[in-house]
Amino acid sequence: MKNSINGLLISKDEEIKTSAVYVGYLILKELKKKKDGKISIYDIGAALKKEGIIHGSQLVFALMFLYSTGIVDFKEPYVYKLSKNA
Repeated sequence: MKNSINGLLISKDEEIKTSAVYVGYLILKELKKKKDGKISIYDIGAALKKEGIIHGSQLVFALMFLYSTGIVDFKEPYVYKLSKNA
């Protein structure tokens, strides 16, 4: 996955709290709280809003990052954790 700055996943010029990796971490933190290993996209949005993540693009990039690394999968309206190590 690439961001808009030099094609890097994380850039030294970008605030870490807006990176796909950090937002992905926040999503995984919320998933970890769920015993069944799934969370609705609406619950993710609410949790991210509490953390100050308000742009939908940040959510999309984070989910693409997690999906491309094989950590999560989707089935509307849920996001499922695939990896037991996450």
